[in-house]
Amino acid sequence: MEKNNKLKVLSILGGSKQGGAEKFFERLSVAMEKKKNINLQIIIRKNEKRFSFLSKKIKLIHQINNFYFFNPFCHKKISDIINNFKPNIVLSWMNRASKVLPKSNGWINIGRIGGYYKIKNYVNCDYIITNTNDLKDFVIESGWDSKKVKFIPNFVKRNNHSKKEKKNSSKIILCLGRFHRNKGIDILLKAMPYLNDYNLWIVGEGEERKFYDLIVKQHGLSEKVFFYEWTNNISEFINSADILVCPSRHEPFGNIVVDGWAHKIPVIVSDTGGPSVLINNNINGLKFKNEDFFDLITKVKSLESKKSLVKKIINNGYNEYKSKFSEDLIINKYINFFEKIKKQCVE
Repeated sequence: MEKNNKLKVLSILGGSKQGGAEKFFERLSVAMEKKKNINLQIIIRKNEKRFSFLSKKIKLIHQINNFYFFNPFCHKKISDIINNFKPNIVLSWMNRASKVLPKSNGWINIGRIGGYYKIKNYVNCDYIITNTNDLKDFVIESGWDSKKVKFIPNFVKRNNHSKKEKKNSSKIILCLGRFHRNKGIDILLKAMPYLNDYNLWIVGEGEERKFYDLIVKQHGLSEKVFFYEWTNNISEFINSADILVCPSRHEPFGNIVVDGWAHKIPVIVSDTGGPSVLINNNINGLKFKNEDFFDLITKVKSLESKKSLVKKIINNGYNEYKSKFSEDLIINKYINFFEKIKKQCVE
């Protein structure tokens, strides 16, 4: 380590599109850059929006045009950056980045996963960080030493208290995420004809948009459903909404649940994956049966008649966020883990 005793961390993201992992990579990178005991560099697949956002907050960013396993230039550039920077920790995000890691030689490779990926892609990793306990169990059951697998959950951005102007006086249901079948946004759309007092705001992007447009047309929802491009300021949407819904068919963690808690809004989720683990029904949110939009309708309407329940789940959700998912808490868990394994490596 350098004489100034800073921990040198290289964080690598091979993905280009927006998603939960990509957004958390950005949040974690910005949080690390603010820490005086961290010397950070990052590598990203070339992405104009991501670079523009991160370059305002992070000093050293490397970009790779063709971030692929079969691109020798990609391997060489990563190796050159490692050799020049001489990091203590190399943190690789998901399959694409972890597959191109050189074997550790004087540094420690850590793969960070947020889904049930093929573990063979992490063969050059010395440790793995998962963002749920279920994923930790999955990695260990796949043959990894339990001492080499660490669970550290995600944190979310703080509420900046901005608001977006409403188009009318209707109450707002909000849904944020990639336009992918796993996200179950079509399930929420099919519930909207039965929720007369609500409009729906959908924030995101992806290939399923044409399918959503078809549902909107079929059900005559053009005056009730509004689409918005993804934004780095989700606070303005959450602060203007009345209910946050996560209708995913499949969701390993569910960052958006914690976002809802942090912004003091009632959250409704499908009873699957990470959101089902995060939400204790009628305590810090509500759960509906996966893919059952009639059950979703029932849960939305129950919040209209049970004001005491709304208050309870908002307060409990916010307390959950503060005690388990705040930025300071999670960033310190990352740094403490890095320092611990670095020390063990030296010893």
